[in-house]
Amino acid sequence: MTQTNAKQLLQNLFAALSDPAITLEDLSGFFTSDYVQLVDGETLNLAGFLEHAATLRGALETVDVEFETIIARDNTIADIHIVNARKKNGGRVKMKVIAFYTLRDGKISRIEELTHLISGNGADRDMGSRIDPK
Repeated sequence: MTQTNAKQLLQNLFAALSDPAITLEDLSGFFTSDYVQLVDGETLNLAGFLEHAATLRGALETVDVEFETIIARDNTIADIHIVNARKKNGGRVKMKVIAFYTLRDGKISRIEELTHLISGNGADRDMGSRIDPK
């Protein structure tokens, strides 16, 4: 995977993640069926990630992702990005994310991620893995 391809994949992923017009089924097309995400001590499978995506869509009004660094090699992408989001309740969240993506057959099969709340409500520290209780 080239640097350009990696950046395009990540831009497309985050655009789809934050666009309520993109169905969760369509969003799942970025991932393998056995997808695993390890984020801040939490583990999400594909179903859990899609619940997380629905939770974010329910809580956030706007999301802007700024990529600081993207490195691509073979089937791995590493990136550092800043997420600026406005919540539907008017609050704001700014987080720094360091992530490693493993690809298989052109889809993401694993993400290992650490997030750091730069600004916003301390209760939003779990924004990287939050799932609303049912």
